[in-house]
Amino acid sequence: MGGSLVPVKPSAILRRVVLLFTIDAGGGHRAAARALVAAAEERKAALGFRVENFQELLLPLDLLKRATGVSLESAYNLILRHHASALMVPLLRLMQGAIRLRRGALVRTLAAWLRQQPRPEAIVSVFPNFNGVLRDAIAEALPGVPLVVVLTDLADFPPRFWIEPGLGRVVVGTPEARAQALAIGIPDECVSLVSGMILHPRYYQALGSEQRERVRGELGARPSDFTVTLLFGGKGSPEIAPLAERLLRQDAAPRVVAICGDNPPLFEKLAPLEAASGGRLKRFGFTDRVSELLAASDLLVTKPGPASLSEAFQHRLPVVVSRDIHTIPQERFNTEFVERRGVGLVVHGWREIPAAVASLARDPARREAMRRAVAALPANRAVYEVLELIGREAGHPSQS
Repeated sequence: MGGSLVPVKPSAILRRVVLLFTIDAGGGHRAAARALVAAAEERKAALGFRVENFQELLLPLDLLKRATGVSLESAYNLILRHHASALMVPLLRLMQGAIRLRRGALVRTLAAWLRQQPRPEAIVSVFPNFNGVLRDAIAEALPGVPLVVVLTDLADFPPRFWIEPGLGRVVVGTPEARAQALAIGIPDECVSLVSGMILHPRYYQALGSEQRERVRGELGARPSDFTVTLLFGGKGSPEIAPLAERLLRQDAAPRVVAICGDNPPLFEKLAPLEAASGGRLKRFGFTDRVSELLAASDLLVTKPGPASLSEAFQHRLPVVVSRDIHTIPQERFNTEFVERRGVGLVVHGWREIPAAVASLARDPARREAMRRAVAALPANRAVYEVLELIGREAGHPSQS
């Protein structure tokens, strides 16, 4: 979290421009775009990214916006913020039906926009649902320009979500997603398996024991204090407030770090609880300190989002996640991943989380087994691997 997306000017010296499309539905897609931009700057790559919000380009064709005044992007974020995730599949299928209905107009509008732009060396998508539209518009307006689709989910949620037939380069972070791409008909040589989900380069900055203790000191946590971070995506989630309250009521209550994300009402709602917690609760809004806060923690409680899980795993941190009717469809696979790999606990609804946290607080041997399972996952260098792949597609490999 944190950072900003500064589009690379087409005239930038020694840079070849890659057009990077993202969307503001949830926080993971924009976080992936920020990470790629930061990695290109860090590596002084021979390419630079010009970042565009895909939804804004096609806003005039947004049927939901025209009917209700609320864009599809905003509707998605409202569902996340108000914990109405049971509506996600109906909304998704409605949107996919609207895309099919308006596909010709979407392709024509996007193709016309692309023709007006400086020709990029490649085009990258880090969001789902519109990659077939992108494929067709590029073929019409910019023949020969490669399209690279980078999944920011551990697996696809077919049909017509991330992967569609005819995509020239699909980048995935798990063997399961690779198998899905092959099953859809993407040729083996067009599927690139990288070591995980894209993380911001700051997650590769080693935080030693001194830094960990410094941050724990800021949080008021002694070395022996069991410290739990609550992180429910970039937009936060309302259950953080009652969950934090129940955790603080436990015998031998843990230290609780509540990251509210881009959710000011939630941040304000936690203020009285923080004031009454005797220093055991620390709240944060939208922050770029997530990496160091995780490094200072003993456990992450989170929704099963791919970014949050990957951030935890980078810090060898076990997780507790919930799987129930409110789990958004593309994240259900992630709970199975947690169970199969033994890297955390999966509970059925947030009300079971306090008991799960208490059981782990009492069982350091079990936590250590989970940490070993996390350590056995592939070392995640995905942001640099993806940057290299994009460079190859654009004809300009990144510099080390």
